[in-house]
Order: sequence, then C-alpha cells, then structure tokens
Amino acid sequence: LTWERHTEFSTYTFFEHLQSAEKIGDRFAHAPVSRIPDRWREQIKGELLVAINLVVTPQPVDQASEMLDIVFGDNTLVGGSLAGGGAAAWTDLTLDAQGCSRILVANDSLKPGRTGRLVQRLLEIETYRMMALMAFPLARAIAPEISDMEQELATIAGETTSITTLADEQHQLSQLTALAARIETMTARTDFRFSASRAYHALVEERIADLDESKLSGIQQLATFMDRRLSPAMRTCASVASRLDTLSEHIARASGLLHTRVEIAVQEQNQSLLASMESRVRMQTRLQETVEGLSAVAISYYLLGIVNYMLKAAATVGSPVDPTLATGIAAPFVIGAVYYGVRQVRRRLTRAR
Repeated sequence: LTWERHTEFSTYTFFEHLQSAEKIGDRFAHAPVSRIPDRWREQIKGELLVAINLVVTPQPVDQASEMLDIVFGDNTLVGGSLAGGGAAAWTDLTLDAQGCSRILVANDSLKPGRTGRLVQRLLEIETYRMMALMAFPLARAIAPEISDMEQELATIAGETTSITTLADEQHQLSQLTALAARIETMTARTDFRFSASRAYHALVEERIADLDESKLSGIQQLATFMDRRLSPAMRTCASVASRLDTLSEHIARASGLLHTRVEIAVQEQNQSLLASMESRVRMQTRLQETVEGLSAVAISYYLLGIVNYMLKAAATVGSPVDPTLATGIAAPFVIGAVYYGVRQVRRRLTRAR
C-alpha cells in the first residue's frame, strides 16, 4: 500500500504480485482493492474520484494484444507503444462492475524501476485528467450567467450616451457597482478551480510526453485521445475564465468613465455654486457700502444737529458766532470724519474674520 497526500486529494495504491500462470482476465476480475474490508474503505474521508485497475503482464506486446478481446470485449480501445517500444498499454476508459477503469500494460523489455515509473505515469494521467475535468461542470454552469452579465453591461454602456442628469449617472454607477460585486464574487468562487484545472492539464500533457508513446496499428493513441476529448473541455474552461476576466476589465473601464463623468458634473455644480456665492458676496459688499454711506450721513446729521444746538445756546449768552454759518462750515468736516471712522471700523472687523 502506498498513500500520497496531495493539495486537493489523496491516492491509495495497492500492489499485488500475481502468479505468472494466472490469466489476464482473472487478474482484472480479482483486483487488490476488492479484498480490502468494506469497513476500512468506509472510514476513508472524502469522495471517490478515480479508481483504476492496472495489470502489468510480462508477456510480449504481440501476445498481450491477442488477449484484448477477452479483457475489454468489443469496447473501443486507446493505447500505444510506450517507452521506445519497451512496453505497450491499452485501456477502454470505461468502468467495470467494480467501478474501476482498466489498463493493461505489456512489459516487453523494461527493467523493474522503469516499469514502476511507467505505471506511475499512467496512473497519474488518469488521476490528473479527472482532476482537470472538475472545472468543466463549473464552467458550463456559470457560462449562462456570464452571458447575462455581458448583456447587462452592454445595456448599461448603451444607456451611458443618453443620460444627461447627475441623478441618472449616479444610478447607473450604482448598477455598475452591483454588477462588479457579482463578478468579483463569481471570480472568487471559480478562480482557484480554473487555475487548478490549468495546472492539472499541464501535468497530464507532461506525463503523456514522458510516456514516449508511438502508435500501435488500429488503436487510437492516448495522446490523440486526450487532445480530442480533454483539450476541448480545457479550452472551454479557459474561455469561460477569460470571459470572466474580460468582463471584469470592461466593467472597471466603464465604471472609471462614469466616475469621471460624475466628478465633472459635481465640479460643474460646485463651480456654479461658487459663482452664485461670489455674486451674493458682491451684492452684500455693495449693500454694506451703501449702508455705510447712509450711516455716515445719518450720524453726521445728528452730530451737526447737536453742534447747532450748542452754537445756538452760546449765541443766547452773547457769542458772536452765527450758529447757522458755523454749522454749514463744519458739515463737510463732520461728514468726512464720520465716513472715515465707519470705514475704519469695517476694515477692522474684516481683518478679525
């Protein structure tokens, strides 16, 4: 038993040395995993993803190929000559009654160490293939939702040219923000799966290259099968991931443009408000100047009245100064002094602010 712990899964590999006289068909019928207690298997956490029954026979390739009908029946086979012709492998990529896919390896001339590495590569190809395909149902599930979001973005972008008010622009910006949040949520949910799928697919291609596979007459090569069956699924996953990234970029650009429009509109409103405030300030200044002039006249009037009363009182006691003449002469000086005093007070108040 060999146990390996990977990032997302664990593998259990059971080895059994079979008798050379045992028939190949019997070897597949009595897999080592069938003798594992059910209780022990039930205690393994997680779900079963891949089960492979692989048999290595020391028979030459020609002799082993004569037994393919007995092992696989009428199923379509995939396989090829491996390791520079030192071995060959066949599989029908279908599950038997025990839920295992079957692989037959004919070891013609490989040494035990190289045979072990070959077996490991074959097991890894099937394991990584299934791990890579885990992203395919997810890609198919979210593809319609991505199409809906693309259409929604196109609708919003089309309305951008017709909106004229700041309220409409802010409403559209809120729509884009909500759409961006949905996309970011979907990206967070799918990014790991799609990234892992690309990594597993790359591992499958590396392991196939390590097999040094060449074609056997009448049988589709393993590399050809993977290119026709696995690669389209991986391209679908890559396409969906690319559409999601592109949609996120388009929304970011649209949001940036709309942000700019909103900022410009707000700035225009601010400039209009500032201009209005400036106009009000000028009006208040003129009003203050008018009030200052009127105040100076009123204060001067009362001061001159007081001066006139004082001069009249002095005349009654024999003062030679004529009250009316003296008041008229003093009027310009009093008005000027009062006006100057009022302006000085206003300037001090302005500096204090």
